[in-house]
Amino acid sequence: MENLGIDLRIIVAYLVNFAILAVILWMVAYKPVLAMLERRRQEISDGLAAADKVRAEAEEEREKFEGELTAVKQSSQEEASRIAKVTEGMREKILADARQEAEAIKTKARADIEAERQALQAEVQRQVADLTVVLTRKIVSQSINETQHRELVDKFLAEMGD
Repeated sequence: MENLGIDLRIIVAYLVNFAILAVILWMVAYKPVLAMLERRRQEISDGLAAADKVRAEAEEEREKFEGELTAVKQSSQEEASRIAKVTEGMREKILADARQEAEAIKTKARADIEAERQALQAEVQRQVADLTVVLTRKIVSQSINETQHRELVDKFLAEMGD
């Protein structure tokens, strides 16, 4: 092999040097690089786990918030419904009170009108009786006492009222 220019000692020396260099690189560079890559992989894994945890917590919070929001909406709808019912009840009560008051006013007005009518009728009867007495005296020209005459007129009016 020497004819070819290959020296076996040099090849062995190259192989030994390569093996020593490979061992030194493996100890100095490969192990720390592997450790660094493992730490980096672990950090990424921890980051992803933390992100998943935060995402899950955010989802729980969102669901909790939506549940509370739904409860608040339902509560506000129930409160609005209750207020509407109370308002309707108040409206009905006010209308009933107004109807009752109007009926009372109408009844009182009818009673007042009836009393006024009776008072006017009594006044008319009294005036008719007085006129009758005066006219009768003038026509008959006789003198009967007023009490007797009043009795006659009252009797006449009572007969007419029947």
